[in-house]
Amino acid sequence: MTSITLRHLNDDSSWLIIFDDFTILLDPWFFGSQTDYCTCFSSQEHASPSSIQDIQRDLAMKIDAIVISHEFTDHCHEQTLRSLSPTIPIFGTTNAAKRIRRWNHFEHVYTIPILDGQPVNFTLHNLTNQRTQSNMPTTISLGYIPERKLFSLPSLHGATCMSFLVNNQQWHSILYIPHGCEQSSIREWLSQQSNVKICVLLKGFDRVFNPIWLGGLLNYGCRQAAELAVAIGAKYWINTHDENKIARGFVSKFLKRDNHTIENAKIELEKYQNQTERTKLHSIANGNSFVIDLTE
Repeated sequence: MTSITLRHLNDDSSWLIIFDDFTILLDPWFFGSQTDYCTCFSSQEHASPSSIQDIQRDLAMKIDAIVISHEFTDHCHEQTLRSLSPTIPIFGTTNAAKRIRRWNHFEHVYTIPILDGQPVNFTLHNLTNQRTQSNMPTTISLGYIPERKLFSLPSLHGATCMSFLVNNQQWHSILYIPHGCEQSSIREWLSQQSNVKICVLLKGFDRVFNPIWLGGLLNYGCRQAAELAVAIGAKYWINTHDENKIARGFVSKFLKRDNHTIENAKIELEKYQNQTERTKLHSIANGNSFVIDLTE
């Protein structure tokens, strides 16, 4: 069986993704707080402990690559990342890669390209073959789809696309969208692909927002995710980035969250589903895993 395993490492948005024995650590934040600018402005910490505190002790497996989707410290958490081996190749979106390079911790930091072509153009091998990590696989691809609309924040709203080649024929993609991305931006890229299937939409249930002068809508929430899942033909919709963290500082006085359960998500999903191609909905608890058979 050719499969992808997704293991949720905390209640928020840290994941372990395994394909053909290749292990990717996504947005690890295991301990400590995350701060935006300064603690008096915005600081958050996990409401529940992560299932992983120490990679070597608690996970007992080799990490082949790290992927960082955003430069914000709940995704690009310096304290956690510095606890990992500097020899692990790390792939970050443009601003995240710049931030990580300033630490001078990791030996190999690569920028995830903006998707404007076939997944084969952005394989881990192609992204690293000018450097010393040329043993990266040609069967795994990374790219970023920024939201393309007026007044959008493309470093916040966009999709990290991880694609996996099965039987040298079909790319199966995970779209990781912790904050949201307009459907048109994703469908524009997807419409140009002839051999890509979306196996997982990794996107949250909750709608999170600030006043417009503090960034406005941060996480698009359940309704938009349900509509997107059906529109792109996602096989699974799995939620992420829904932890109601302990928040402090100025921003916490204004931050609002519309909480949605998996039952709410099912109701939203049914509004868009048809009777033939149906998206399956899952929620994976902190520390649990889910295996997807890509040969089905």
